[in-house]
Amino acid sequence: MGKIAIGCDIGGTNLRGALIREDGHIIKRQSILSEADKGIDFVVKNLANLIQQTIKGDDIAGVGIGIPGIIDSSKGILTQAPNINNVNNYPLRDVLIEKIGESVPVFIENDANCVAIGEWWVGAGKDVKSLIILTLGTGVGGGIILNGDLWNGADGMAGEIGHITIYPDGAKCNCGNFGCLESYASAGAIRRMVKQGLETDLETIIREKVKNTSKERIPEIVREAAMQEDKFALWIWDEFGKALGIAIANLVNLLNVEMVVIGGGLANAWELFIDRAKKEAKKRGLRAPIKRVKIVKSVLGDDAGILGAGYLVFKEEGII
Repeated sequence: MGKIAIGCDIGGTNLRGALIREDGHIIKRQSILSEADKGIDFVVKNLANLIQQTIKGDDIAGVGIGIPGIIDSSKGILTQAPNINNVNNYPLRDVLIEKIGESVPVFIENDANCVAIGEWWVGAGKDVKSLIILTLGTGVGGGIILNGDLWNGADGMAGEIGHITIYPDGAKCNCGNFGCLESYASAGAIRRMVKQGLETDLETIIREKVKNTSKERIPEIVREAAMQEDKFALWIWDEFGKALGIAIANLVNLLNVEMVVIGGGLANAWELFIDRAKKEAKKRGLRAPIKRVKIVKSVLGDDAGILGAGYLVFKEEGII
């Protein structure tokens, strides 16, 4: 069968893990609660349990972990993590090894970078050498593959595409800046635009639909309203696509990659924003690189991150 890796994806709600073969085939899956709201120590305890449940009876080459936050991959330190409490230069790899033992190597990377690796390895980008991934969800994540290698940057922070400035005097972002892509092409951005719109007297079916619903459901409601030709909902997705297209043009002009892959939960609204995004990118991009680049939807979905984490093991252990 060859070597097997464990790929793990740490989310704000769930921890997902899988046994992965050298060819990118997933053999077995596991999922448990992360308890991220209780702090990093709970997350690591649950992660250790997940790994031990997954590892039983198998010869494991190592464990790869994708986690949202800023990572010092060489030292295995989680510097910052926006969705996990009590994180400040946390020695994630060392603490985890104490719990699972030293016999299994552990590799840690940012979750969006793992998604980029997964899509490049066995997903939408398996036939290209360079790509950028944008993950559209609560925020906007990103990862960059250049000449078949992940580009981390000097401080391990490359790929923070959500904080490219789109409109210098635009809406305030959670990072403290103004006009970031994340302020226009994320679930948080959609909620902001809905809130501002409903404070006026415009007519929209969204007004009734959002009553007595959770904020997490709002992007889906806006998608449903747009499918019913609601003008306000269509405008929101148009703004979403325009901002995304501006960002894509900037990225392609800068890096001249072969492919841009769009994933994350909001990619499910693909048909509502992608035409505007491509139109805007074509208008602003330099002729040759924007003509060459393929803008495609993720094909791996939620599996991209765990597959990318598994690939880390195979690469670092010299298996592939």
